[in-house]
Amino acid sequence: MNKSFFAFIGGICTGVFLIMLYLHRNVIKAAIAGEEMPKAPKSCPAYKPENNDE
Repeated sequence: MNKSFFAFIGGICTGVFLIMLYLHRNVIKAAIAGEEMPKAPKSCPAYKPENNDE
């Protein structure tokens, strides 16, 4: 294994981390400020529909 392979894998991991950080920025801001968490969009795996939500 050479350094370029590890740099490539490190770049992919860093990119995925930054994308996840960007997508969850509102949740992170709410957690730091102590505010109510925003609702998850329907496409999110954490989405839990409410009883009146169809």
